[in-house]
Amino acid sequence: MEINVKATGIDDLVKELETLTDTTTGSLKCSVYKGAGAVADEMSKRVSGLKTSKRSDKKRKRDLYPYEKEALTNALGIAPIDGKSEVINTKVGFDGYVEHNGKRHPIPLIANACNAGTSFMKKQAFINATKRGSEAKAVAEMQSELENQIKRNTRGLLT
Repeated sequence: MEINVKATGIDDLVKELETLTDTTTGSLKCSVYKGAGAVADEMSKRVSGLKTSKRSDKKRKRDLYPYEKEALTNALGIAPIDGKSEVINTKVGFDGYVEHNGKRHPIPLIANACNAGTSFMKKQAFINATKRGSEAKAVAEMQSELENQIKRNTRGLLT
């Protein structure tokens, strides 16, 4: 007994799968940016909740000055994804300088001093709290974005 099976539509599925492999890097980059956006939003909330003080008594540790807090808010950003390596990742952080009274202060240094505390500044740990508070949301957003990208690229054939 001889059985002949003829599959129809398999060529379309193969083409869709080839398209999916061609667009995988772009889809992964989109999902990583979506997750980084969730982390950046959480960090922005944490920065806006930092304590500030007008003046400091030389004998006591101080909080952030208002101009430093504003600089942290404005300098928060997401780094571009470097396409040279096989790893797809990005960073959320601070970039730039703030000028005050004729002096330039690096904003990442202000963020580090605030996060870890120094001999003159109180510790207000917000970076680790951001990581703990945004990790689940970032993973969920990356997963949903990746699923949406797959549906868009395959027009729903695989799901």
